[in-house]
Amino acid sequence: MLRFVFGRSGSGKTRAVRLALKEKARAGGERLMLIVPEQASFENERAMLRLLGAREARRVSVTSFSRLVDAVQRRCGGFAGRRLDDGGRSIFMSLAIGQVRDKLEIYRKNAESTELVGLMLDISAELKMCAVGPEKLEQAAARLPQGTLRKKLREVSLILSAYDALVARSFLDPLDDLTRLKDILARHDFFAGFTVMVDSFQSFTVQEYGVLELILRQADEVDVTLCADGLGGPEDESGLFAIARRTAQVLMRLAGRNGVRVAPPRVLEGGRRFRNPALAALEAGAYRPARSVYRGPCGGVAVYEAKNRYDEAAFVGAAIRNLVIRKHYRYRDFAVIARTTQPYIGILDSALERWEIPYFMDRPEPIDAEPLMRLVLSAFRAVQHGLRSDDVFLYLKTGLAGLSTARISELENYTFVWNLSGKKWKEEWTDHPEGFGAKFSEADSRLLSRINDSRRRAVEPLLRLAQATDGEKTGEEMAAAAYRLLEDTGAAGNLRAFAGRLSRRGSPAAAERELRTWDLLMNVLDQTALVIGKMGITRTRYAELLRLIIQSERIASIPQGLDEVTVGDADRIRTSEPKVVFLIGAARGEFPLAPGGNRVFSDGERRRLIRLGLPLNDLSEGAALQERFLAYSAMSAPSERLYITYPVSDGSGGGLSPSSIPAEARAVLQNVPALDEYALQPVWFACAEAPAMELTARKWNSGDTLSATLKALFRSRGQSGRLAAAARAAGKAPAGFADRGAARALFGDRMRVSATQIEKFYLCRFQYFCRYGLNVRERRAAELNALEYGSLMHFLLQRLFQNIGAEAVCAMKPEELRRRIVGFLDEYVAMMFGGLENRTPRFTYLVGRIADAARVVAGHIARELCQSGFRPVDFELEIGGAVGPLRIALPGGGEVSVDGKIDRVDLMDRGGKRYLRIVDYKTGRKEFRLSDILYGINMQMLIYLAALCENGGGRYGDFRPAGVLYAPANRPSVSAGRDAPPEALRVKAERQLRMDGLVLDDPQVIAAMDREAKGRYIPVALKGGLPSRRDHVVSPAELKAVLGYLKTLIADMARELRNGEIGAVPLNGDKHSACEWCPYSSVCGHERDDPERRMQSWDRQAAMEELKKAGKGGPGA
Repeated sequence: MLRFVFGRSGSGKTRAVRLALKEKARAGGERLMLIVPEQASFENERAMLRLLGAREARRVSVTSFSRLVDAVQRRCGGFAGRRLDDGGRSIFMSLAIGQVRDKLEIYRKNAESTELVGLMLDISAELKMCAVGPEKLEQAAARLPQGTLRKKLREVSLILSAYDALVARSFLDPLDDLTRLKDILARHDFFAGFTVMVDSFQSFTVQEYGVLELILRQADEVDVTLCADGLGGPEDESGLFAIARRTAQVLMRLAGRNGVRVAPPRVLEGGRRFRNPALAALEAGAYRPARSVYRGPCGGVAVYEAKNRYDEAAFVGAAIRNLVIRKHYRYRDFAVIARTTQPYIGILDSALERWEIPYFMDRPEPIDAEPLMRLVLSAFRAVQHGLRSDDVFLYLKTGLAGLSTARISELENYTFVWNLSGKKWKEEWTDHPEGFGAKFSEADSRLLSRINDSRRRAVEPLLRLAQATDGEKTGEEMAAAAYRLLEDTGAAGNLRAFAGRLSRRGSPAAAERELRTWDLLMNVLDQTALVIGKMGITRTRYAELLRLIIQSERIASIPQGLDEVTVGDADRIRTSEPKVVFLIGAARGEFPLAPGGNRVFSDGERRRLIRLGLPLNDLSEGAALQERFLAYSAMSAPSERLYITYPVSDGSGGGLSPSSIPAEARAVLQNVPALDEYALQPVWFACAEAPAMELTARKWNSGDTLSATLKALFRSRGQSGRLAAAARAAGKAPAGFADRGAARALFGDRMRVSATQIEKFYLCRFQYFCRYGLNVRERRAAELNALEYGSLMHFLLQRLFQNIGAEAVCAMKPEELRRRIVGFLDEYVAMMFGGLENRTPRFTYLVGRIADAARVVAGHIARELCQSGFRPVDFELEIGGAVGPLRIALPGGGEVSVDGKIDRVDLMDRGGKRYLRIVDYKTGRKEFRLSDILYGINMQMLIYLAALCENGGGRYGDFRPAGVLYAPANRPSVSAGRDAPPEALRVKAERQLRMDGLVLDDPQVIAAMDREAKGRYIPVALKGGLPSRRDHVVSPAELKAVLGYLKTLIADMARELRNGEIGAVPLNGDKHSACEWCPYSSVCGHERDDPERRMQSWDRQAAMEELKKAGKGGPGA
């Protein structure tokens, strides 16, 4: 006998079935079975246990179709054989496509893609559920005219035939279980004497219908519940309950075909679930062609329009928290339903945690990013690509390869510095860990030894894996090699230790998940060994299949507590009578979901195949009906409260509009509240500590009662530190030391700094603190970059003019000069780079280019010196060594001393007076402006001049400062037309090589530096015996004022550092930007609109007047 139990959502169909089973069990019934969807089996088992107790509950077998297979197998057999899982199916499908690739036309181009494997697995699963085999596809293709669909059918049939043949050799595909079950039931009266009740289904697959037909034939009674208001109704075939009614019609035909009587249906009265009349009205009217409008109060129902998904998630978190606090709900009374939770991953879960809400999110997750899987996949990738460093570090950074984070960091830094990859991992490393030119200390030697030990421990398991998988091996040998890798690295123990750390940090679910990945990986390796077996396979192909299997695997979590909010997809979630439901993501095209996706057959092609007799799913019509029913089910799931939310913008800034769900709610419920963030008080969201602190920070400067109350609340809870941070953020106050004593201890009373450090401080105090206070440095690769080029050029110029002299250089022919430069280059390369033997061809080429550039630069400098009255007397002079440092006493005790190195010191004796100038070689662009000194930059040479003025008398006697000059040390790059005369090119080149800086306002000194006084070598020319412009000249009094100002800036710097003033208040302007290339921008916290120091434009006279002022520090402080 077949009986239907009809009822709309909330009418009590499931309860009616459970009570009927209870009654039969209490009456002594033995053969009782309840068939439900897999996701609902646990809840139904628990419910029957509560109804009957442990003893009598055993009379009722709660099962699903997949579990029914196991029950029949235990009693009747027929399922012997090794069973495939998703990974095994992926391997076989990939192998099947490879076997028939040469016969394919449409799919040949994508035959090696994982997307085609997934596509064929999907169509294979669908066809098996529809009981359509490859032979039926071939038959259908024969009935079609020539065209794309015919080719598709034949190629799909070819692939699936090859797949079935491979599987049939020694495996059972679980997707064929229901087909095999039907065959076994046809031979055994398994269900004789049974009362079978089928609940919570809306429709069935062709395979399931085949099993149900045999159940109808054998069982005494079959009751089927369907969500509909009866067999017939006012709706047409596309109505809300159309799918359920079609299901009833099919079951009635099956019953008639087998002579089974169909009893009169039982139709349950609607609305029993609902304690809120508005919800009852919504269920009765949603998605109906004719409905009555509910005009009563709609307390407990609302539609929330969110700015975006983050706002939507915040509303959900705050609403749940408020309802728990104010209405005394339990967390298990809530369900959050989305069409798919995928867009909310990382958003909704973060919001629930932010509002301190325990939750269970029902979503199987991929495992390919888990550390254990990455270990194996990246190991194969590393050996495939010859130990490429990126792959090796991907393998090491899983944390399971046996090296600590510190050891991995040392390895990574070393390979970065020396640009090591590939076969270099197999060699002993001998270069200095700090790069070019560094000298080995005992600590450096120990570090290098440790790095080499780490290198060996890292690559030895990989080399063994490479050897074990070289050439063509069997699937069993490949799987064994992968397992030996796990043994070599101690992965099992490392994984347990990792899980232990997670557990101790309060993440037991994550710890359990990591441990489960070991069993999953073992199953994956078993599958590859069993499926590929003795068949030969290359390492590359095996790695592809391994990656394919791991990508197809999913790991699902289980609830961790008894009182949790349930979050899930509308087509998967099985809630136990929730009182409150949040229906999220109700945007057009998202919920209900618009049909689409990558499919083998289009909707039009499916309809043609259905007309040919293939029982396929009509996805366009069926999906629309199914999506509407899912929306209706979610809207009618709660008994007391329903909140519908939708975002008006997506994650990329695109606009979204509400779907039919909010529209249906508004059409049925006249008074349903429409909410957004502005309709809710800010304090409503502040019902947990984190959002309350956020509100405190936002309202910090408001000065109202709420702000004062929040501050008092957190102060009473011992949150003074967080309040202080909020105060700094609200006032945009730069960071600083809370304890000045700590700052003084860090920087000391007797500070020793360089001119570079002073400039770094005035560019940005926070940069200075990071680099010189914390000693946080950027990594520098050992390459011939701009910095190394500068060092090398300085060395060459020193050797040329110290060892040979300007006159000799001037007299040399270009070829001779280049030969002498190459000799000095070889000396430098041997001393700093260890020679060229182990360097790259590019490195050798760049060294050669430097020789050409140095010849041009040296020739110009030699010509300048030969016509000048100044002669070099010192090269690479150390301030703080050969000459004492510049010392500045500090108020309150202590001092700051400045040291550094001067590239060249030149002297001139004329008229009984001695003049001294400083020359600095610059390989980058350098433009001197007097106004820069006001802001604490471009002071290096002037600081060195101040040091010589104070401490250079013993070395140079009584001298007058003649100036500071920056000499370009880069080969000029001249842009000119093809027919430009050589003289014009020479003039342009010399202009680029002209020195810049500041010189003494003395015509005799200027003429001594540039004999023709035309500005050929220095930035000053004479006109009528006087400087034509005063931008680059200073009088003795002005120079004295400038040097005095420098000392003030240096003293101010020391004072501020000792006071802990290290805030990120950068100096920015047209020519300088402290933030542009700052390596610490990710940690300083400085935002675009935060305070900064802007450089102004000053003319020479205004800048000098400012420098002369007695005001402390001026605008640069």
